[in-house]
Amino acid sequence: MLNSPYPSPPILPPPEHPRLMLRQKDLRRVRENLNDPSSPAAGFFRELCEFPVKGEGANPQFGTYHLKEYLAVEAKALRALLENDEACGRAVIADLMLLLRTVHYNDTIMLARFSGHLIFIAAEVYDWCYYWLTENEHTEIVDACEKLAAEYFEMGYPPVKQSAISGHGTEAQLLRDLISLGIAAYDERPDIYNLCAGRLFGEYLPVFEKVFAGEFHPQGPSYGAYRHVGTMWFGLLIYAMSGQKVLPPCAENLAYSFLYLTRSDGEMLRLGDDCNETKAEYSRKNPFGVPLFLTAAYTGNRLFYEAARRQMHPSYLLPSRYGVDYYREGSYGEGLMSPAVYLIWDGLTPLRDTPPLPEARYFGFPVGCTVYNDGERLVLMKIGELWGANHDHLDTGCFQIWDGEPLATDSGVYDAYHTPHRMNYYIHTLAHNCLLVGGRGTRFPYGLEEPEDPAHWFRAYGMAKVTYHGEADGVYEIEGDLTQAYSETCDLVTRRMRWEPGRGERGVFTVHDVVIPKKEDTVTFLLHCQREPEICGNAVTLPGKKRKLVCRVKSPAEVRIVPITGPGRQFEADGVNYAPRVHTAEEGVGRVEIEARGERVEFIVEMEITYA
Repeated sequence: MLNSPYPSPPILPPPEHPRLMLRQKDLRRVRENLNDPSSPAAGFFRELCEFPVKGEGANPQFGTYHLKEYLAVEAKALRALLENDEACGRAVIADLMLLLRTVHYNDTIMLARFSGHLIFIAAEVYDWCYYWLTENEHTEIVDACEKLAAEYFEMGYPPVKQSAISGHGTEAQLLRDLISLGIAAYDERPDIYNLCAGRLFGEYLPVFEKVFAGEFHPQGPSYGAYRHVGTMWFGLLIYAMSGQKVLPPCAENLAYSFLYLTRSDGEMLRLGDDCNETKAEYSRKNPFGVPLFLTAAYTGNRLFYEAARRQMHPSYLLPSRYGVDYYREGSYGEGLMSPAVYLIWDGLTPLRDTPPLPEARYFGFPVGCTVYNDGERLVLMKIGELWGANHDHLDTGCFQIWDGEPLATDSGVYDAYHTPHRMNYYIHTLAHNCLLVGGRGTRFPYGLEEPEDPAHWFRAYGMAKVTYHGEADGVYEIEGDLTQAYSETCDLVTRRMRWEPGRGERGVFTVHDVVIPKKEDTVTFLLHCQREPEICGNAVTLPGKKRKLVCRVKSPAEVRIVPITGPGRQFEADGVNYAPRVHTAEEGVGRVEIEARGERVEFIVEMEITYA
């Protein structure tokens, strides 16, 4: 029995089964979803119900993990529940016991995810087939799951390690897998639920209110979307079990950022570590289908639901290569989305209409940014009040401009977490449309380690402060004091960004910087590009295929413009080119450095989008 150091959870599982993901009242709706010819999941569900479970694994490299087998167990257990078929239930119990008795995983960064997925489907079988299990089988399932968590979970078992702010503690280990086991086995082992739910209610929910207060994920749209899925899983599990919604509204509304960060080609704007860019095309082209679907199930927001249906590529439901390695394929490969999950959550909350979205939205503290998206043009203006650590970048004050194609962008590739490219170039200020002072970017908060708790985060990771933002009359502005980020080199740094979509051919973007170094120094305004820039006097043109960005330096009058581009220089830092291990279409060709020197440097750079 586990001894919980956390407060007692305010909501407990009801004394009946099923209670994991659905109740008796939900069975009719799930059956209707299964029989709906328009459902993208029904056909895959029936396919999985006929898939054999052998416990041999899809790839010896990863041990016995086989996503399709795990999804088959889930589907068969749900079928047994829907049809009240004891024979089917006993058969799927036998399948689960085979998996639990033969499981082994080889050394991989996916250990917690693979084992967590098995714990989750074990919880589903435990709950959905509860009355067909023997007392010994109840015990064996729970014992096996606890052993898996103790051996493979990064959060440990009991799950008291890692943070609710960032890192793998914000993924499925606790937010889906162990809380599901606790819900399913509450009658026999209430201690599991009490500890897991105690931590989630007592620690995670208060942290969510702070981390998501600005309705924009500090980990960026790629990892932020993946971890938002974990948040929504917890909210959905409690809501389905109890009818009570426990997530703060800011966690729900965070999904609006996914809509604003979707480019006109369907891909997400690159911001922070982008794990979609090197994945399968369906994942890159439909990046937010899963988080939007889960958020729609929780909120009933029709905008989220319709966007999710457009992006729900079949491979999210049943990955083409079994999703054995999430980092190769890009699917939500540990069952975070599956045919059974889709059928159960679809329609959980009745859909409701919401007002049309304005073209621009300000997302407040702790990120502090404005995003403009009219369906063609996307402009990001980020101040970055707190550094999010982990998959966030040192990009205080950055901007990006898209108009049917990338014009002013971040550069580099997320080729893995600890690679020379990422550690020396990709995450640094140098790789973004930011400022350097004396050749240096922003400070490294807390040695780039992850924050321990919100108090530590607020105290040690502050980078900037939004001092003004406005979104009206066709003008979108944001201003920030960036001095804290540049405190090692400057006494004052401010940046004001202004986007006027109705001005010029396709809009004009203006950046106004004031920099007072601690001593007279060189201040560098960075511009990253996808094609070789054209430089003429104090003007820089960043060309595209159909558009171009014409950048005019209005102040100061005397600047030095230096292109650092081309083979061998695209990812140059301190004279070394840190090339990534893999290459992508939007890694960039390099950067333009606009330099000025003085005791006070004031940059005014006006950028107009024009037709190429």
